[in-house]
Amino acid sequence: DVLTKDGAECAICLEDLSQGDTIARLPCLCVYHKGCIDEWFELTRISIMDNSVRREPQEDVLTKDGAECAICLEDLSQGDTIARLPCLCVYHKGCIDEWFEVNRSCPEHPSD
Repeated sequence: DVLTKDGAECAICLEDLSQGDTIARLPCLCVYHKGCIDEWFELTRISIMDNSVRREPQEDVLTKDGAECAICLEDLSQGDTIARLPCLCVYHKGCIDEWFEVNRSCPEHPSD
């Protein structure tokens, strides 16, 4: 697909989605740059249609300022320790660890 109007940002590369970008839309309706999602699936060996995706977050350090953490509602800042879930949502590592003590699904995709 090609994006027909400017969108939010790609949760993988954290770059803005711009009109004309080649995109991929997952079954959860999340949209990413096609190259980013292809690389993500190659690295994690997850198929778009694979329903057996592991639920453990992948820890990383944010390399540039991002959006906000949907759990604490604070900005994600360069240098923060983050966790990226298999659905590609990104949170502060501490926030998602606490979330998973009570819940076992993504805060933004509870049906996944």
